Amino acid sequence: MKKLRIIDLHLILLVCSGISSIILRTYALLTSFNRITMHFNDKIAITIGGGIVMLATLGFISYLIFGEKEADLIATNDNAASFIPAGIVSITLLFIGVENIRLGIGASQNVLCALWILSGILAFLSIGSFFVSIFIQKNENTFKAAFSLSIVFFLVIYAMTLFFNRETHPTNSPNKIVDQMAYVFAAIFFLYESRIPLGRAKWRPYVAFGLIAALLTAYSAVPSLIVYAADGYLVSSSIVETLLSLALSFFMFSRVLQTGRLTANVECSEAKSVALLSEMREKELEDLRNAPRAQDNNNEDIEDAEDVSNYTFDIPYVEPTDEEPGSNSQPE
Repeated sequence: MKKLRIIDLHLILLVCSGISSIILRTYALLTSFNRITMHFNDKIAITIGGGIVMLATLGFISYLIFGEKEADLIATNDNAASFIPAGIVSITLLFIGVENIRLGIGASQNVLCALWILSGILAFLSIGSFFVSIFIQKNENTFKAAFSLSIVFFLVIYAMTLFFNRETHPTNSPNKIVDQMAYVFAAIFFLYESRIPLGRAKWRPYVAFGLIAALLTAYSAVPSLIVYAADGYLVSSSIVETLLSLALSFFMFSRVLQTGRLTANVECSEAKSVALLSEMREKELEDLRNAPRAQDNNNEDIEDAEDVSNYTFDIPYVEPTDEEPGSNSQPE
């Protein structure tokens, strides 16, 4: 039976804590949420759900200390697990970009007007960053790294917009706080995502904050969608925002899941064996060329020996190490 790795245990924690907290928040929104005060009348279910999220967050932070040993991993975006989540997020960013610019044009406050329009522009730039990350296959690329910062700025600005927007929810609304925390931690995750094309990946915080952000965005989005489907009530600022949160959760979960299956950027045992064989062969031929040639018949013997050596040689073998691709070594 294959031994569970630390990252696998954290993924199991993500699934279990996500399901239980989402069920509790959904129940609290359907049964005890006061739509006038924007607070919960009965706080038992929502408190337990929030407590599960907090405990799971502490568990994910522990990955910074107890995560798998540091490794130079080969990041990849050339698979369906990268294409599909990135495409879904890009579609939701397109809609939220249009919506934010529209809200910014009609906003009565100058601060909200600037934030809405800026977040809308950054949403369009973020779409470009996802396409660039897919189409530029080179792992280390400064342009790709700089472009990927647009999603970081978008998430931060959007969290600020939620804070200043009091038309839907008051400042201390628990639903607004959940949405803000979800976008802040998502921004932190994408900040570590932008380090990968710079060749300065930090895999432990990448995984830890990816797990936290995936949980918070799912905790924000899924109950909101269920409530909206049940009676048409918007828990978050808009249905587009809720869909964006769900898409981000799917994307980050997919990225963390892929991280646990990345291969280390080390030379495999087969390549080492071939290189060693080449060195041995070059040394043998060099020794033959430098051999004393006192007699003509000795020259013939050396030529015969070279001919024979061209068809007979020892094959060296290097034992594979734990850090080679396909081994059980994991990210930092």
